[in-house]
Amino acid sequence: MLVNDATSKNDLIIPAEVEGCLDVAKQALTLLNRLSSPEYNQIAKPYLESSIGQHMRHVLDVFHAAMGWPNSEIIDYDLRRRTHLVESDKMIAIDEWHSISQCLKEISVEELNNKVNVKNEISLTHKKSALSKSTLGRELSFVSSHAIHHFALMRISLSFQDINVSKTFGMAPSTASYHRGTQ
Repeated sequence: MLVNDATSKNDLIIPAEVEGCLDVAKQALTLLNRLSSPEYNQIAKPYLESSIGQHMRHVLDVFHAAMGWPNSEIIDYDLRRRTHLVESDKMIAIDEWHSISQCLKEISVEELNNKVNVKNEISLTHKKSALSKSTLGRELSFVSSHAIHHFALMRISLSFQDINVSKTFGMAPSTASYHRGTQ
């Protein structure tokens, strides 16, 4: 059973998975464009151990891993840029979100079924990775969902700093549908 698998905008079909990722990018850009550098770098201790910038870098790393397709047959979620300048410079994050958005817009409905292998560590006690089969569409669904959960953590920092954001920032799409009464 297909469930809203694509949206048509001006005769251009936008796959649902891509639309979800573009929604995430739009939320990230809206936030980044209103934050000051100190707000982006604030750590809301004792509630959080990471700044908004550190969470944003992590979310971007996960998107970059997924967007490595089609140049790689493996999506490696363990590739991280810890201490990268994107953690402290929101302008780099803005540029990266624009680049990701452009790449997303080029993904076709057909490409969502392309097979990919996904690598990620699975143990806290020793280095051990799993390699799983997936599709590009499934992984795009994952990265948008993953981002939303990190946005919820960012929301804690924003609240700590008395920064108001949209009610839906960090809210799962199914929760938004529930609140609209359309679930």
